[in-house]
Parts: sequence; structure tokens; C-alpha cells
Amino acid sequence: MTNFPRRRFVLSAAAATLHAFGFPPAQPQTAQPLPKLPALDGTVTFAAAAKQAAAADYGGHIARPPIAVLKPRSIDDVVRIVQYANRRSLTVAMRGRGCSVSGQSQAGGGIVIDSSTLNAVRWRADALDVQPGASWEDVAAAALARGVTPPVMVDALALSVGGTLSVGGTGEVSFRRGAQVDHVLELDVVTGMGSLEMCSPSRNPELFAMTLAGLGQCALIVGARLRTIRAPTHVALDTRTSAGAEALLAELGKLARSETIDHLAGEITPEANGWRAAFTMGIFLDTDKISSKVLGAAPLVMPYREYLDRRTASVARSKASETPKPNLAVVLPSEQAAPFLADLLGRQDRSAGTWRIEVLPMMTRRFTQPLHRIPDGPLVFTFRIQRRASMKDADDHRAMLAANGALVERVLAAGGTVYPPFAPILSQAQWQRHYGAETWARVTAAKKRFDPNNVLTPGAGLFSSVRATGEP
Repeated sequence: MTNFPRRRFVLSAAAATLHAFGFPPAQPQTAQPLPKLPALDGTVTFAAAAKQAAAADYGGHIARPPIAVLKPRSIDDVVRIVQYANRRSLTVAMRGRGCSVSGQSQAGGGIVIDSSTLNAVRWRADALDVQPGASWEDVAAAALARGVTPPVMVDALALSVGGTLSVGGTGEVSFRRGAQVDHVLELDVVTGMGSLEMCSPSRNPELFAMTLAGLGQCALIVGARLRTIRAPTHVALDTRTSAGAEALLAELGKLARSETIDHLAGEITPEANGWRAAFTMGIFLDTDKISSKVLGAAPLVMPYREYLDRRTASVARSKASETPKPNLAVVLPSEQAAPFLADLLGRQDRSAGTWRIEVLPMMTRRFTQPLHRIPDGPLVFTFRIQRRASMKDADDHRAMLAANGALVERVLAAGGTVYPPFAPILSQAQWQRHYGAETWARVTAAKKRFDPNNVLTPGAGLFSSVRATGEP
């Protein structure tokens, strides 16, 4: 019998009570095609629409329908369904907002856990206790009500907490503050064996390290305790044009070492005769007035809450579009950044369908979690290549996927890494190069220890082969 830790989110109650508050009744035990399901507080559905939704993601390319979708109403539900999957030789994945691009949160022929029904945000002492299905918008609202904020907020508030903590979570302040996984105090997780555990740097430290940015390979996040800091009231932003890609990299590298800048990001966009390069730098303020001489004469000043929300509408429109979006995010050592950009921008087959490239400098000393892999060296650059195709499997779509495959190989050969949710599924040999020999050995040992039956998150492709077509 599982020993549960003292702190956990448990929303379970009698089925009649759940129904009285508008929740659907528990799944009957005779449900097919999964016989002898455990008693659950939530529901398991086999409806085609639910399975289709669970097999969709932002990339619009991979679709592997599960056999069932669990909508949990308690952490106990996650424990029980993972234990059930072990007994039945099934796979399980937890899906947040489906914002990965290559089916990473899918479980073809297995069970997908829809985390959206585990979405509580609560205070405990001086930190936020958050369930995996909560959005970062929910977190922002709860934090700002107390005048605080998580140190790193993602660019798109609609993303789920469990989703970004499973992959790293970076944004335009990461050059200064690292990733979201660098600011987690504790986790509640369900291991691949169906054991509910609390972990932190001092309690079950290896489980903690192998879960943060761990792609759901060893455990599923069911609760997180997040550190907060005092929130600014306003943000001042100044956007400037650069004289080409190399100049942009030089300017970003210089500014990333500054102690006076809080927000920093570059972008490269196509124009009639080539590419336009620009960057935006920003300062966090405790007033709506700015006296700093770092920014230009007329910076854009906005409330911090508005700053956090600045991309919500555009991301929502993009996600609502059914056109495939074969995006790619990679990280390169600073000395390899310019050759990579020259190759990407100088070849039409490499840049096919690209409408925007975000360029984010990163000071590597800010990143502390071993599975959020970034290259060696004091300064690295993240490139987020955003593409749009006309339709699934069209010639242009296939050309973009081929370009991504070629770019990933180039990046790994140059000592770079990928940002896994926005990349193709790597081969096991490529995963080894991405992690490096020492970390890969640590990952494989943790997988054998915490998920020996290879139940969790098959779509990531680290320890199981997955198809590139729509059938499980």
C-alpha cells in the first residue's frame, strides 16, 4: 500500500458529493475497453472526440490516439491509473495544454491524463502550491494579489505549470534568472511505479533532479511548491533595430552581461530583401516613471500584469489555427551561433516557412538543473524558429520537417542542444549526444529505478520507439 506524504493536493470525495457540485460521476467498473478499472474520483472516457483531442498538439503533425482519457479529480486518481497501467502493460502520459510540436505528450494506445482538472493554486507559508493543470495565468493572478511573482514567467500564460516544469520553462528574463525549474522548492510526483512521493533538493534529491525538465520519464508532476519574489509594478521596454544577424548576436551578448537589464530578447523576421534583426531590452520598475539612462528617450512603459499578458492574444490565435506549425528551438554555444544563423538565413531550404526567429541569450551560470540541458561555455543562444505550413503533409510542410531534422543534426554536431518540446523526436543516439555521456547514464539509471516498466510518457521517445504517423 502506498505511503502518502503529509503535504499533497487531494480533492477526492464521495462520488455523490462530486456530482452534487457539478462533476460527472465516477467511471463504472464495467467500462470497456479497459476492464477492471480502479475506483476513481474522476472519470475515464473512451469518447472519440476526447481521444482525438488528446492526440493533437501545437505542431499539428503527429496524432497517436490513446485508448482512453482520464480526467482526474484527485491525485489518488493519478496514482491508481499509473498502478493500473503497470498491471496491464499500458503507457501513460500527462497532457497539459498540448503545446509541444512532435507528439511528446501523447500516449498512442495508452492512457492520457488530462491535467486540466487538477488546477488548484494555493498559498503555503511564503510559497505557492500549484497543481499541474493550473495555467501560469492562474499563478500570476494568485501571486500578484500578494505583490509577488515567480522569478521566471513564460511568454505564454496559457501554458500549464506541469507542462513547463517538465521541460524547463524559459522566457525573456532567463538570461538573468535561469529557467522556471531553477526556482522550484518541492515537488509532489507520481513515479512510474505509481508511488506518490514528495521530493526536493534535500528529500529524494535524485527523483527531484530527474523530474524537473525530465520530460515525464521518471515521474509525473502532481504538485509543485514555487518560490516567489517581490513583483515590479511596471516594465519599461525599448526596441531597437540591429545591423544584421551578427550585430544582433553581439549586442545581445553584451547586454546579457549587464546587471541593469531585466528583459532581453532579439528577433529576426523576413522582409522584402532579406531579414530584419531587432532586439528589445527592458527594466522592471516600482513606479510608472523611469529615470534610468539605459533605455532610449521614449521607452514603452506598461503595468507588470499587462507585460505578462503581452502575447496571450497572439498565442491563442496561433494555437486556434489548424495549420501545422513545425517550430524548432535549439541552443548553441556563443561561438557557433553566427555560423548557425548564416546557414539558416542563407539557405531557402533551411528557412522554409519561417516567419519569426526569436533569439535569446542565456548566461549558463543561471541554470542549475541537470536535465535542462544547455551547451558548455559562459554564454549560449537559444533560437526559436517559428514556421507555418499550408496544410498537413503538403510539400511545404514536409520540407520544413526535413529542414528541422537537418538543423538538429547540425546543432548536435556543434555541441548544441535542443529544447525538447519544440523539436523533432530524437533518436536514442541523438538523445545521448543531447545529454552527454554522464547525464545520459544518470537518466537511464533513474528510468530503471523510478519507471522500470517503461510506462510513462512514451511520446518523448527516449526509451521507446514511436511512430511518425497517426496510428498507435
